[in-house]
Amino acid sequence: MIRKLGLVEAGFPTAAEEEKDNFITLDELIINNRNASYLLTVKGDSMRDAGILDGDLIVIEKKENAKAGQIVVASVDGEYTLKYLRLDKNKKYYLEAANPSYDNIYPKNELQVQGVLIAVIRKYK
Repeated sequence: MIRKLGLVEAGFPTAAEEEKDNFITLDELIINNRNASYLLTVKGDSMRDAGILDGDLIVIEKKENAKAGQIVVASVDGEYTLKYLRLDKNKKYYLEAANPSYDNIYPKNELQVQGVLIAVIRKYK
């Protein structure tokens, strides 16, 4: 459990207002369904323009159904990746990176969504 103190401006400075005796766990803040959630460590830079960097921890909620536009963990022809789920003009799903150096991924046989991104955790040292 960690103490929640209040708000801080990321724009122009203002007076801070402290909230007294307000505690929250990171689980309460981030996780909606504890039994369906898990952590993964990101490897690579294909999602960097979405603010997801190599070494980040991500919280995934297991779901087989996802909406186009969501960031998902998906199995593509038996290999796993983290990408945006997209729907093309022919109503076929594909995966898109958040880095222009990577091509879109169209499954040859099978695309299965394993879960949807809930949060990104990055520790600054």
